[in-house]
Amino acid sequence: SLFNLYADRYYSRYNLQIDFLESVEEVDLRSSRKIKRTLSDNERTSNLEELESLWKDLIINDLIQLMLSGNDLDESISKTTKRLNNQLNYFEQTRVEDVFNIFVNSITSIYGPHTSYMSPKNSEDFDINMSLSLEGIGALLSSDGLYTSISSLVPGGPAEKTEQLKPKDKIIGVGQDDDGEIVDVIGWRIDDVVDLIRGPKGSKVRLQIIPTNAISDSETEEIEIVRNVVKLEDQAAEKKILPIQRGQKNYKVGVIALPAFYFDFEAYQKRDYNYKSSSKDVKRLLKELKRENIDGLVIDLRNNGGGSLYEANALAHLFLGRGTTVQVKNSNGNIQGLGERWGYQFYDKPIVILVNKFSASASEILAGAIQDYDRGLVVGTSTFGKGTVQKVDLLSSGQIKYTESKFYRVSGSSTQNLGVEPDINLPTLFNIDELGESSLDRALEHDSIPGTTVKNFNRVSNFKDILRKLSLDRVEESPLFKSIKARKQWQSENKSEFLDLNLDKRIEQKNSIEKFLLANENNLRGSLNLPTYESYKDFMDREDDPESLDIESEILGEAANILIDLVELKKEPLMAMNQK
Repeated sequence: SLFNLYADRYYSRYNLQIDFLESVEEVDLRSSRKIKRTLSDNERTSNLEELESLWKDLIINDLIQLMLSGNDLDESISKTTKRLNNQLNYFEQTRVEDVFNIFVNSITSIYGPHTSYMSPKNSEDFDINMSLSLEGIGALLSSDGLYTSISSLVPGGPAEKTEQLKPKDKIIGVGQDDDGEIVDVIGWRIDDVVDLIRGPKGSKVRLQIIPTNAISDSETEEIEIVRNVVKLEDQAAEKKILPIQRGQKNYKVGVIALPAFYFDFEAYQKRDYNYKSSSKDVKRLLKELKRENIDGLVIDLRNNGGGSLYEANALAHLFLGRGTTVQVKNSNGNIQGLGERWGYQFYDKPIVILVNKFSASASEILAGAIQDYDRGLVVGTSTFGKGTVQKVDLLSSGQIKYTESKFYRVSGSSTQNLGVEPDINLPTLFNIDELGESSLDRALEHDSIPGTTVKNFNRVSNFKDILRKLSLDRVEESPLFKSIKARKQWQSENKSEFLDLNLDKRIEQKNSIEKFLLANENNLRGSLNLPTYESYKDFMDREDDPESLDIESEILGEAANILIDLVELKKEPLMAMNQK
């Protein structure tokens, strides 16, 4: 009966909006009204008249948005009508299984964002995602009922390799191959969007997206991805050496990028000695870097969403030797420390752990352990804050996923919600306050338990204040970091929680955004002696940017410089003794 009531209301909205589109005129797009930018922030309407007014306002906003993208009024009406009809078509395909799924998940969501029921069809999709056996783009999707968004990227997958798609990006259109029509997918069922994105290995799919760091919804991008199967070797750790020059001295910084904490359990069970795991690969890469006599190591955990808890523990012991790395508390309140009583510290030189807001779970365990033991520095941004462990149980029909335990650092502090705070903050394109576990509905609260005794390496705590100052001086001189700061400041000063339902005002706002983005880009390019753009269109139609404009490389470079700062500071007492 609840769903039948919802269906009646849905048809009422559809009919009203279709009727409104048949009579809408341009004058309707020049009202003085506004709507909340985030629909969930709207207060519930108190009567049907207010609700119908909101339904019309939503259509006006859709029309304005389409006209801002270059459509005239007739084209915008046609596209909006088609979108509504597509949504109705998908709604009418709602199955009994779907209704049951919605109802049960409305209950499971009370227990947190990671507790959910999966119908047999969703269970099949979950198993496919876990085995990575289906050809696609290597991304997990989520939906808020209107937009399909990127939930996370599979490490080593086609989407991640483009370096263009990010978590929280909204997918608004999907096209096939080089010239296939972009299909509007706003309001589509998530499984139908997934079906549209999947395809044969080697084929192309084009995604039209609103980037998560876009200043407005009119700032869209089109990304081309070649479908492929994600294999375990695509997730493998990789190494490189960054040269850093300080005066007459040339330093070598080793970098190991680890996209996931992977472990080939099937090969291990078969007693295959050559089974792949992140700890084995990192140890091998460390041997190679040690032979090249690096001065220190940066472990890049950016966008590493986690993986095997035991791999995180094994990796930590390469740098710590022995001791507890993490505490796990189960639902009965029992606490167990995970670690090694005996161990050999495989790498003893200075280390920096580089993280961002998408470093989660096992990444937070490794970063937290290195920080708590005072073995190395954590730099970047605060991490995601996922400090819980889920279990999947089979039901008579479908599966249920629920939280069964919680992570705690050796200090006793949970990583839940807070994540790991870096010793040194570095700039980021994203508004991190809107991301992470703490932004999810009903996420478990942060708490603490008694800490456990660990060895204090005393490697970095005495140098943190001066390291922060040295890093801040470089950050304030970096053209790329200056550009990020200017963009964030402009966005903050011009941020509004409302959208004008007035086409002229929205055009004015769009022009203002484009003027700023062009000026900011040209200021950056001018400071780097790169060609500038005459117009915003030239800027949007540009080819691939040169490496000097790669913000991710700039962040990695600053992490390497912080490491060398630490190396030099630790040498100062010895240098002073030699001078005497």
